[in-house]
Parts: sequence; structure tokens; C-alpha cells
Amino acid sequence: MNNFKKLVLIALLTPLFAACSNAPPESTVEELIEAQYAQANSMIDDAMANAGNDEMAKAMSGMMEGMMPKLERVENINCDSVEGDNTYMCTADITQTIAGNSRTNKTNFKVYQVNDEWVLGN
Repeated sequence: MNNFKKLVLIALLTPLFAACSNAPPESTVEELIEAQYAQANSMIDDAMANAGNDEMAKAMSGMMEGMMPKLERVENINCDSVEGDNTYMCTADITQTIAGNSRTNKTNFKVYQVNDEWVLGN
């Protein structure tokens, strides 16, 4: 009977501990990473638009655009609490294409919750 009580107690407390986890959802982390890539691409697009008719500026912008990484996918996201309640060290397998070559790297980064909003750190 004693083992049965322990089993019931564990069964009741497990959902409680899972509910207390405030780590960012995987979908949120993926959106943050996608937004970072989109911001970098937007900067290149702006540079190309500002090149106007200057051939050298166009050539440099085109070269930069070809070297910019393009995000393919984000997988295996895992976040663990560090440095307080609202800071998480995360890892993810990020696949990107650079100059036509696809590559997957395990990447470490921090995610913070600031004013009920998740932000990507370094």
C-alpha cells in the first residue's frame, strides 16, 4: 500500500511540475529565430534599394545578398532555465543555406522574457 501511495502522489504532482515550467514554447523560439533571419534579409534588401544606379554599390549589395544565410529549418529546440526565472539557455539544430551550400549546426543562444514578451539574446 505504501508504494501505491507514492505512485499516486507522483501521478498527481507530475502535471503540477510540468505546468510550472515557464520555458518559451518551441514555436515561439522558432519564430524568434525566423524573425532574426528576416531582419538580416530586410537590411540587405534596403541596401540594394539604396544602391540606386551606382554600379559598384549594386555589385557589392548583390555579393552580400549571395553570402547571406537563408534559413531552411529549425529543429530539436531545447531550453533550460539559467540566471533567474526569465532567462533560458536554448539549443537548436539550425539548417541554413549560404552561397548554395546547406549546413546544419547545433546553436546555443539565450531567450529572455521581458514584459511578458520573449526576445532572443546571444
